[in-house]
Amino acid sequence: MRRKRLFRPVVQKPRYRIVAEQIASLIQSGQLPPGSKMLTDRELVEQLGVSRATVREALIALEIQGLVETRYGSGSYVAETLPEYVIEGEALPQFFDLVEARFHVESAIAALAAKSCDAQTTQALRALIARMVDENTPFDQLEEADREFHLTIARSTGNTVLVQMVADLWKLRLRYPVETRRNNMFGPENNRSYYEREHMRIVEALEAGDPQAAERAMQVHCLQFAQQGRLFAVQPRTLTVSRLLEEYETPGD
Repeated sequence: MRRKRLFRPVVQKPRYRIVAEQIASLIQSGQLPPGSKMLTDRELVEQLGVSRATVREALIALEIQGLVETRYGSGSYVAETLPEYVIEGEALPQFFDLVEARFHVESAIAALAAKSCDAQTTQALRALIARMVDENTPFDQLEEADREFHLTIARSTGNTVLVQMVADLWKLRLRYPVETRRNNMFGPENNRSYYEREHMRIVEALEAGDPQAAERAMQVHCLQFAQQGRLFAVQPRTLTVSRLLEEYETPGD
């Protein structure tokens, strides 16, 4: 007969979540009122005793929760209207949740774009690829060109909701700087080859006006962002990870 479990497994909490929870508590208690300007990143680093990267991840998590909003050129503010329900802790999207969402959402957008994408748009996409593979392009500018590539495809559909969805997915991506940079640790030549190969397949499908090919090219691109080896290493294996691994077995990759 098995003994009744008395203890719960100890789960180590990421530092950014500890920071986010502390800030969220101040917002929800009214000590940081709606619409008020947040302290600068430097001030938060000094007061919390953490790195700037941890502060940035915490603010992104709070933005996802609807508690904080970023005003470009002005900084971060407490949201004017606070949500009735706040997503907390483990309910926040995880890296592979983002990958799966991109796999389905962005591939559908690419298929739709193939029906309406014009020469001006594909020329703009080729120019963005050229910027990504330029050896003189710094990483942050490479990331911005990558983001603009995906937004340009969404804009070509003429559907502003789809554009906003891609923008939101990219905002979520900022929560995973380590995972994102892992795709850029194989040397400059390999990185440039990856960015050119993956994105050119998408552009060529769009130029051909082939929705099916555009959809699959985007799916493969999103799966490559996940990296199959990392998926196999995830334990325990979640439903999201299991579904992504099944996609690797789909013919046509």
